Order: sequence, then structure tokens, then C-alpha cells
Amino acid sequence: MDQALRDRWLAQADATLSSAGRRAGAARTAIVEWLAREGQCLVTAQDVLDRLPQGSPSSVYRTLDELFALGLLHRFHGQDGVARYEIADPLRHHHHFIDEASGAARPFTDDELERAIEAAARRLGVRLTGHEVVIRGRRSTNGTQS
Repeated sequence: MDQALRDRWLAQADATLSSAGRRAGAARTAIVEWLAREGQCLVTAQDVLDRLPQGSPSSVYRTLDELFALGLLHRFHGQDGVARYEIADPLRHHHHFIDEASGAARPFTDDELERAIEAAARRLGVRLTGHEVVIRGRRSTNGTQS
């Protein structure tokens, strides 16, 4: 866990929720604190429910939707129909590889990919404000992609 990211996101979440007039209840506070620690890369609502037994399904889903709507979470929809979330932080950026055999999601960074995306945005005449890349595939037995 990245402690600086956790602290930065908790401060941002607190400020954003306060300015939106949201009061901090026990369930929301527990979910936000858990996400700051564990939500740095793709977690599901079920992950939250499994680790925070005091949270009801409705409070978990409502909080995730609220945090997403406020721009505090990114949401990714998997081919399995399950939404996955991670905390949104402008100072930290990564992409994801989804292993279709296991369903595991792994973060990755790639400077060459970033340069290609920036070049594509320039060719399109677009001021790039963000992007998401999800690569799906299966790992071969020797560790290379198949």
C-alpha cells in the first residue's frame, strides 16, 4: 500500500464529501477508509462486503456509486459483468492487464504506451485529460502473452 496515496486520497475524499454536503456516517467512513488502504487497484463491491462485515450491501453499493459520481473512484466494467473500482488520484496513473484464464487484474505502467497515447491525442487535435487502458489476454506457460 502506498501510504502517501492513501493519505492524499483520504484528504481529497473528506474535502469532496464535505463540500458536497454529505455527512459522514459510520458505514461510509469505514468504506472510505478501507478503500484508501485496499482500493488502490481494482476491488469489487463484494471485496468490500467480505472485509467489512458491518456494512450492508445497500450501503456499500450506495457509497461506491456516490464516490464514483463525485470523481473519487474510477469504475471499470469487466467482461464478467462485475464492476471494479479503484481510488482516483491525478498524481498516480497505471493501466491494467486482465488475465482471462484466472480473472486476475494486474496493474502495469508503460512509458512507450503513454507516449503513443499522447501522440494519438495530438493527431486527433485533442487536449488529453485522461485515459484508461485495459489489456485482456491469457498468459502463456513461459510467461509471455499468447
